[in-house]
Amino acid sequence: MKKFGLPILTGLVILLLIFLHQLSILQEKPDEEWSRTIALDVAAEDSEMFVEHEEEVSTLYFSGDPVRKVVVNEQLETSSENLEYAIPEGYSFYVDDKQAIYKKKDEIIYARNGEEQSILNKIEGINASNDGVIAWSRHTVYAISPEGTIDSETKLPQYIKGGTFAENGQLFLYVQSEDTNQFLTFDPGKEPVIIHETPLSSGELYSNLQMIQVDETLTFTYTVSATRQGTRVINTYFGESISGEEAKVNLLKITNVETGDSFPRPNYFSLTKVDGKPHLLFSADGEISPKRSVISIYEASRQDGEWVASRRSTSEELSIRPVSITDQSLVWMDQEDNGLVLHGASTDSTVIESSNETSKDDLKFALYYTFTAIVGMFAMLAFSFGFLILPAVALMYLYFANTTAVEQDKSWVEWTIVLLCVGSQMIFLPSILDGPFQNLAPTYLTFEGAPYVWPVIIFLVSFIISRIGQDQEWTILQRTSYQLGLNLGILIFLLGPYIL
Repeated sequence: MKKFGLPILTGLVILLLIFLHQLSILQEKPDEEWSRTIALDVAAEDSEMFVEHEEEVSTLYFSGDPVRKVVVNEQLETSSENLEYAIPEGYSFYVDDKQAIYKKKDEIIYARNGEEQSILNKIEGINASNDGVIAWSRHTVYAISPEGTIDSETKLPQYIKGGTFAENGQLFLYVQSEDTNQFLTFDPGKEPVIIHETPLSSGELYSNLQMIQVDETLTFTYTVSATRQGTRVINTYFGESISGEEAKVNLLKITNVETGDSFPRPNYFSLTKVDGKPHLLFSADGEISPKRSVISIYEASRQDGEWVASRRSTSEELSIRPVSITDQSLVWMDQEDNGLVLHGASTDSTVIESSNETSKDDLKFALYYTFTAIVGMFAMLAFSFGFLILPAVALMYLYFANTTAVEQDKSWVEWTIVLLCVGSQMIFLPSILDGPFQNLAPTYLTFEGAPYVWPVIIFLVSFIISRIGQDQEWTILQRTSYQLGLNLGILIFLLGPYIL
């Protein structure tokens, strides 16, 4: 019984070590001052939402039938209720407890007390903020108050493609002339001021226009997407205009502090203000472990003139549409099997403590990744045959040159065969364990000299187990085969999961 039980027990212990390593990776936090991802158990049919910020809480309104109101505080505690409005998905909208303004087909609808009233028609676009709603149609832009009153109607020679409200009541618009894209600001009733222009290029789509006011500086971002030579290219630009002067605009390049590399295609930008300085929340593809990457949420700030970003989400799902709740907490949508689900992270100590607890998802994913790591064991199994070449040659030599030693079960025969196997491991393991292994394996397998130390440790463990588990009547070849099997089995289980 011992000859089978001890090897099985050893294998289970090593599998437990692999499981605990995978669990520790899942529970790592990219920033110790932030919590891991917290599931808020709020589902939504569409990622479009209207956000109302207050000092310590934010209220999220999700479009649909009915509209869902969700209040979130810095501790990521939520309360929700359904409102009496039915707002179509896919467009920006304004809503509060009493009224709503939204786009329905080509009309702007003002709803109150369950009744809908069309206030504008033949509208091409709408954008809502806490400061009000703007809508546009070709060359005309409308400013609409939360009460559904059309405060202003302005006609421009350019074709209006997008816009938003500034905090000081100005309008910030993206328009197209005959040969240029233009970004301009204006107060209704006054002449617009062009702060940035780019050449008009066929096939380019400008989107996700955002702006904030930082003291006397108007700060804005926009995204340009196009298909060039069959490849989809998406670039986001960051601009600043001081007191209405021409804006300084640059391609937004953000460095990932975890890797030191720039993000290739960041998306879903949200421009916010933290401590009087511009910050960016966005989604981007990034590593969440040495072997896995996923679309995660990042927060970027400007340091010494360069944008650097830290990861805020730790979930295994695709994460999009980040929204700041307060300066110390944020939420976003994760694309799960059953649809979009609200998640968040915070710097609050109670949230951090709660997120450090091991969850069912942690155990489920750790178990899954433990079994996927077994694939690497098959590669190590192939390498193991190489470790047997010298022992096999030595055994063949003894059969022909010193048959008596084998037949008389001389102990030095076993030692010679086993030590030749260990020596082969010391020769070949340094090259096998180079490269990916150094990033994938736990630190107790990657210290300096590990390719030479671990063969000795494995030899000692397998020797002890073989002496306990073997039968006394075994021949020298049976004892040698048993110890070699233990040795290679431990090697495969211990090192194999991390070589691919």
